[in-house]
Amino acid sequence: MAYTVNKTNSAASPNQYIVQDGVVNTQTDLSFIGKGYAGYGELIAENFLHLLENFASPTEPTKPVRGQLYYDSDNNRLKVYTGNLFVPAGGNVPYQPTQPTGIQQGDLWIDSDIGQLFFYDGSQSVLVGPPASTGNLNGFIFEVVTDSTTASQPITKWYADGTLIAIVSDTEFTPQTAITGFPTVYKGITFTTNPADIKLHGSATNADKLGGIAAASFLRSDANDTTTGTLGIVNDSGMTVGADNDLSITVDSNGVIFSNTAQNTDITFKVNDGGTSTSVLMIDGNESRVGIGTTTPTTKLDVVGTVNATAFTGPLTGAVTTSGIQLTTNGTIIFEGSSNNDFETTLTVANPTADRTITIPNVTGTVVTTGDSGTVTAAMLATSTSLQILSSTGSVLKTIYGAGA
Repeated sequence: MAYTVNKTNSAASPNQYIVQDGVVNTQTDLSFIGKGYAGYGELIAENFLHLLENFASPTEPTKPVRGQLYYDSDNNRLKVYTGNLFVPAGGNVPYQPTQPTGIQQGDLWIDSDIGQLFFYDGSQSVLVGPPASTGNLNGFIFEVVTDSTTASQPITKWYADGTLIAIVSDTEFTPQTAITGFPTVYKGITFTTNPADIKLHGSATNADKLGGIAAASFLRSDANDTTTGTLGIVNDSGMTVGADNDLSITVDSNGVIFSNTAQNTDITFKVNDGGTSTSVLMIDGNESRVGIGTTTPTTKLDVVGTVNATAFTGPLTGAVTTSGIQLTTNGTIIFEGSSNNDFETTLTVANPTADRTITIPNVTGTVVTTGDSGTVTAAMLATSTSLQILSSTGSVLKTIYGAGA
């Protein structure tokens, strides 16, 4: 009569095995012996032996049931069947160069090539540690070092491909034992100075220094700012001012160029005169004129006010209108002839011994001087009188003119 062998877990599938009379059931790695089967003693003994040795073999049992133990004789490890594969039992962790096949969520394994421990999160292997593999150091390492005052300082070292690139610390200190590239460890993240080209690239919300210079020492380019130092623009392109770069200050081989770039616009120089903004000099861009004391020059140089100069050179052209000209002692007025040569007429001011007045009469005529050898006519005198010499017959032989009373 057949009998049933039930599993401990009744919810398992299958949860039992049926053993017929006179046969051996081989659905598992143990032999279930049917009633009346000859040679049953050997099979029972082998069943006990297999259990005693946990099916020790280089190869896994072929018909395992969940929870079955198996001793891997090649790797000297005891394993347990999870329902789909054998995994190390009793805290043994696989030590191999690749992720184990059939790994389950929460399983651990060690990468034998790099000497690092991983756990499986259900989708991928996640590094547990150590952060540095057997090759070049990579990642973060926590250490406690001694500073120059012999105090202990906990730090985190940051490695990349074997190079210590940064140290993270919550205090600033000088290491007692020199750390290459870190003569001083600052509060926060300190980057190495060896090699010197390791820097923070990208943007920072806040920073105390840039290039070793305090952040407060830099001028803003997007807001009003001031400086106590000297501002230098060390190139010939100079600077521009205005939303449309209207004012330009540049340098060329001839010197400094101060110019406006907008067409036909003016340049005005103003001063604070007793609290009032006053234009003292204006350059008219439309007419190329300069005005001093006026913003509407009508000539190339238009001065509203008194001009004081030590000398004037060059010819004066056009009408010169004035209410008076004052010449000092020995001052001269020179009249050039029709050609610029060595002959001129010069009026010289003698040193007067009293107030003198020379009145030009309101008539048209010729001025007569003491050296005049020509004929004096009545038209040459403002008020004239005449002396006539008559012949014996009464005709006028000669008329002599002189100044009248």
